[in-house]
Amino acid sequence: MNKRLALAIGFISIILIVVISILFIKGSLDKNELNSDQVNNVEVPTDLTTEFQEATQAATEAPANIDGDKNPLTGLITIDELSGRRPIAVMLDNQIDARPQAALSEADIVYEMMAEGLITRYMAIFYGHYPEHIGPVRSARPYFIEKAFEFDPYYVHVGGSMQALSDIKKLGLADIDGLSSGAFWREKHKKAPHNMYTSSEVLVNDAIRLRYNISTEVSFLDFYDEFTVIEGQSATEITIVYKEPVQSDRLGYFTSYKYNDEEKVYYRYTNGEPHVDENSKVQLTCTNILVQYAKTKVLDNEGRLDVDLITSGEGKYFTSGKMIEVTWSKASAEATTEFFDLNGTKIKLNPGVTWFQIVKTGTQETIK
Repeated sequence: MNKRLALAIGFISIILIVVISILFIKGSLDKNELNSDQVNNVEVPTDLTTEFQEATQAATEAPANIDGDKNPLTGLITIDELSGRRPIAVMLDNQIDARPQAALSEADIVYEMMAEGLITRYMAIFYGHYPEHIGPVRSARPYFIEKAFEFDPYYVHVGGSMQALSDIKKLGLADIDGLSSGAFWREKHKKAPHNMYTSSEVLVNDAIRLRYNISTEVSFLDFYDEFTVIEGQSATEITIVYKEPVQSDRLGYFTSYKYNDEEKVYYRYTNGEPHVDENSKVQLTCTNILVQYAKTKVLDNEGRLDVDLITSGEGKYFTSGKMIEVTWSKASAEATTEFFDLNGTKIKLNPGVTWFQIVKTGTQETIK
């Protein structure tokens, strides 16, 4: 090959390399600069298009939070991240000057039990949602502690009976007490002692300060995979009397529920009036109601009570506008209270909020 031919071939090779490089760069830029209309006009093989359409349709028809966690306390899917979280059990005042309570509508589970003077008190379990404004917070009682211990929660209260404070230490609860914690404040729209409030954020910060574990394994009763109408007695209206009317209190104290078949929930009432949340002004609802009969006796002149919950007994389960009779048992303070139908089979709850109505043995509800 002569020198002139070699130079020509070399020159042509350089030109080809430059041309190819320009085309490659242009193609890459064109791909990156495609606008949405151009992307939509790109042809996709038919089989892939069908699969994409089917997947899109399935995603559209599925709940928006389908990728969330299932809350073990409600059986519902939630978009909130639940790992690394611990339940918060808060004692809530129910004396007339304390009503309405803040954040009850955000609780997964609520217990109602009697305190002194036959006025009830609530214990709300928050896990799926951590409320910003909770109260009024009130004092601890031993039988509430025995229920709280089932969830290994932060146990939130303001003082308590001597027995309750002793039990908290004995059982090693993650105690947050308004008498010693800075996680509480008093609000002016209610009078003391019915005006102590808190929030989940300051409670968790205080728990960190106290070096409590910030997460725990959470369990509860079993749930149906989807809403199920149980077979049982019709129960669309329920009334539970905690305090019979007397001359000094002609109204007494009673809790009632009315079932809404369209929404599949029970609406809650206190002394015949809608029970609303102080924060949202929305009436409280629940999917499940468990009435639990427990032996109850007065301990002292202050009216403090002993409620026997670490044993077994009878009860009723209300859901889907129906009622069945049940039995219950609790082996120890930390053991979950289990509920069985009369055939001895563990009951399942419908996904949603559950209210426990703990009443003394012999109480008779009015059911319609």
